[in-house]
Amino acid sequence: MKKNVLIKGILVLILIALLVIGFTGCYPTFIPPTTGTVYIYVSTGSWAATDIYMDYIQEFDNIYTGTYTLYNVSIGNHFFEAIDDWGWTWGYDSVTQYISAGVNYVYLYP
Repeated sequence: MKKNVLIKGILVLILIALLVIGFTGCYPTFIPPTTGTVYIYVSTGSWAATDIYMDYIQEFDNIYTGTYTLYNVSIGNHFFEAIDDWGWTWGYDSVTQYISAGVNYVYLYP
């Protein structure tokens, strides 16, 4: 009787060990990133204030020359534009750029 219980106990432990190995896998899988970080460099001159848009949505308002950061930008083509606060006739620049995972740089000179 005791031998029967011991064998059943060992078989249950082996079964549990196999299930744990089967459900956890052998190694972790790599999940590729789906977003990137964009550093937007804007050169507006000494006095011009500018608005920055990405895909026609305003991201920054009334900014001056400098570098501005957008986080978690989806991978793919995006349209960036800089428009002077007094209107596009005073200063305008745009660029369509592919954003990849990791760090990306966009240069605008309105």
